Parts: sequence; structure tokens; C-alpha cells
Amino acid sequence: MVTKKKKSRDEELLEIKDLLLEQKERLLEQLTNIEASSSEDVTQLSGDSADVASVEIMQNSLSKIGSRQKTLLKKIDEALAKFDDGTFGICELTGEEIPIARLRVRPVARYTVEAKERLERQEKRYATKDNEEAGDGISDSWEFEEDDT
Repeated sequence: MVTKKKKSRDEELLEIKDLLLEQKERLLEQLTNIEASSSEDVTQLSGDSADVASVEIMQNSLSKIGSRQKTLLKKIDEALAKFDDGTFGICELTGEEIPIARLRVRPVARYTVEAKERLERQEKRYATKDNEEAGDGISDSWEFEEDDT
């Protein structure tokens, strides 16, 4: 019977670092392709108004995709910098270790699940209070973006 040696946290964190580096490389390649595609579309802007509108819609879509990828790229760079200063995998709110399972699913996570939920509750509470004070009547429709990990 073969028993597997349990990996240390440091070994698992290094695997996650490798995943981040691979993801960064893929994102940079995708951004390069988006920029090249956008440049090609601009050179093809000689046509009827429907063609021009189609190209503008395509460029707008590419811009949104590129913007999301640039945001993720920034988060990856921030996570990689934490490896350099020894704080990767440490919750920014509590100072506790972020579980490896969470980091495998979301390597750019900055908080434990519990800390993230606490931040979201606080955000919701403040947003609800602000909306009620403003009298806009939308306090029940608050939604959170998942960008703040």
C-alpha cells in the first residue's frame, strides 16, 4: 500500500504561485491578442454605417473584456508581491491563514471566507443606511461585486 506524503503549507503555496504565474502569462497573451484584434478592426472601418457600428460594438466588447483582464492581472501581481514579502495566504483583515482550499479556488483571495462575509455585511449595512438617508428607496436591492476577494 502506497501512502501519499502530505504536502506542507509552503509546498502548496508554491504550487499556487506557479498557477498564478501561468494565469498571468495567459492573461498577458490574451491582452496582446485583444489589442491586435482591436487594431485590425480599426483598419477595416471603411464600409457602410452598419459595418462601422458592428466594429464599434466589437471594440467596446473587447475593451470590457480587456478591462476585466487588466483588473485580474493587477490582482495577480498583488498576490505575487505578497509572496515576496511573506504575506501571501494571510487574511488582510484578521491575520489568519487563508485555507489552501480557498486559495486553490481563488488564488487572489485577500480574506478568509468569514472575513469576506463580515466585510460584505458591513458594506451592506452602510449602503442600506446611505440609501435610506438619501431616500432613494433602493436599500433592498444592494448587490455586491465579487472583485474584493
